[in-house]
Amino acid sequence: MTHEEKINYMKIAAGIVGYGFDTKGLDMLVSLYELVIEKRGATDVKTITSVEFEVKKRADNKSKSDLLDKVSTKV
Repeated sequence: MTHEEKINYMKIAAGIVGYGFDTKGLDMLVSLYELVIEKRGATDVKTITSVEFEVKKRADNKSKSDLLDKVSTKV
């Protein structure tokens, strides 16, 4: 399953229990969940920080891509 599919399924599950998250928040949940499973709960702050950085980078890239798509349709 791709990371995007996991985020979509997490969005559905969160919605069912009444929690609302933006895509970046869902990405963070999925990414940290995968890290905890991979490390079997024994992770460190450095690794968590790197996951947070990667999530922020993906969110920034998505924002830039969305903005470029809007501009290109107007030109």
